[in-house]
Amino acid sequence: MYEGYPDFQQIITSDDHLFVAAYRQDGVFYLYPQSSAILATEPPPLAFSLDIIRSYSLQVIYGKLAFTCQLQFADQKTLVNFSRQHPDSSIRVLPVSPDQLGFSAPLAYPSTLTDAPYDPTWYTAQDIQFIVLLDVHSAALIEKVLRDDIAGFGARMDGGVIGVSPRLDYTVDTNVKTLITVLADNVPGSQRRADNLVVFNYLQLAGYLAEHLTRLPLNITPVFTSTDPALIRLFSQALLDRLYNRYGQPWSGPVDSNTTWIGLNMPNDGHDVIELFREELTRRPLCFTLDPFAAAQQIAKVDINAILHYPEPLPMPDGKLMFDLFYTWPPGLSDRVNIDVQITIPPGLLYPTEQTKTLLLQATTTHLACEFYNNSPDGADSYHYQVRITWSTDHGRQFLIGELTPFTGSTLVLGYNALPCPFLTINIDPGFASSCRLSGIFHSQDKNVPLLLTEKAQWFSYPRLDKEDHAELTAEQVSGPGVVPLPTPVMLSTTIGAWCFPQFGAQRALITVHFPATMPYVELLFQAQGRDDEQAHAFTHSQPTFEYRWTVTSIFAAGFRYRTRTGEWSDYVSGDQTIDIEA
Repeated sequence: MYEGYPDFQQIITSDDHLFVAAYRQDGVFYLYPQSSAILATEPPPLAFSLDIIRSYSLQVIYGKLAFTCQLQFADQKTLVNFSRQHPDSSIRVLPVSPDQLGFSAPLAYPSTLTDAPYDPTWYTAQDIQFIVLLDVHSAALIEKVLRDDIAGFGARMDGGVIGVSPRLDYTVDTNVKTLITVLADNVPGSQRRADNLVVFNYLQLAGYLAEHLTRLPLNITPVFTSTDPALIRLFSQALLDRLYNRYGQPWSGPVDSNTTWIGLNMPNDGHDVIELFREELTRRPLCFTLDPFAAAQQIAKVDINAILHYPEPLPMPDGKLMFDLFYTWPPGLSDRVNIDVQITIPPGLLYPTEQTKTLLLQATTTHLACEFYNNSPDGADSYHYQVRITWSTDHGRQFLIGELTPFTGSTLVLGYNALPCPFLTINIDPGFASSCRLSGIFHSQDKNVPLLLTEKAQWFSYPRLDKEDHAELTAEQVSGPGVVPLPTPVMLSTTIGAWCFPQFGAQRALITVHFPATMPYVELLFQAQGRDDEQAHAFTHSQPTFEYRWTVTSIFAAGFRYRTRTGEWSDYVSGDQTIDIEA
């Protein structure tokens, strides 16, 4: 049912990096990110900008801070080492769903910027964009931070990973209120909040469950008697996943900490039966701390105008009401798909009836303006917006409409969560795109959408309408005839690079040689495809096998060849080989 999702029952540590297997997709692993940083763009400098805007209609100055964070993953050495330990495996970027971003500032620089967290405007498997609207004081403070190189500002981004919880042949019967009460009283750092919410340090909670599993108010069937620390830990994680699914909610921790937190809602007194053997999706928290201004300050020292702008909108005529809409266009969105936003205002002095206007979002801009001839509406806090996605099929146009959502003020930031459905977003790694292109088909319900990712068009997005939606991809060599299919479908947003193919990285093949008894030994030379160096090995009757190891950096040159000292090279081959040598 959940094929392709991360499988939390199979988590592997390699070179201090976490890899999690894909559920029911053999040989596919997702790599956990380790940190986050402001995205470096082409052309330079950064995906970072501060706009300070003087609004003539409102007679105020305000700012717009926009920047994109990029999750940082392991280097190529780690990927090669992992493929050496797990041959015939492929690696994909772990899709992270961001929740909110919070800012921290030095005590000497108080700001409303730190008063509340901010939602992401858009995110993909690796990139997360934020658009933050600033009051005049915060806009002036950030400008000062950039110009004067003020240090000490930080940010924390909270998010989560959705995957399949471990499955174990146990049933747990418990009074959940009693259980959460015990945990709230004993787990270090736990905090009771209003409305029966208890906030836990996630790692402390998971560790406490594992350490005290047999002493908690849990009736486990069959009786859990294992003393294996790994199994106890897996059981505790599976139980915590189910508790979170039923009673949990995301929670952001202190901005200056990189510790993950969750909240559990205390239910009314009563029993719950938790069947750990059932397949369930769950969400586990992640967080990343970063300095959003450090890299921008280095750019500002050279050319501050590259990141700091002063746009001046035209004065508004009398009798008009304007709304500014900021948004991010899904990168690489198929031209078969349209997204529009309908804004509705209540009756006003000039127009005694409700007014509605529709804005069609565009890929070429992040800002649209919507004007109404109604300068003094009644109930100005009753503005609403509604998002619609439409796409073409063989049966005509189809559409999804989001909920009618209220908003206040004259500025609307349209985030990812405002869209009526998630998107499957795939991009090709820029280094990989220099040598190949990706072609394929995205299958969604009864639609088959062709896709092509190249060095000039590195993104593809399409509405994900069903959990079975997936893309089938093939890598095609740009300067040669090589064609390598990706062996498993892509069902979650990700970045596709060479590491996604099992042909990449450390490879090995078992070589078995048969030769006449009259020959005391046979020496063969081995050469990896695309390399000039050779490796020799002598086979004897007592040791007729040899494990040949080599490293692949181009999936289009993944094989090897062999020959005797005086013979001709074989064709390029891959996998285990049995070689017959005649006298």
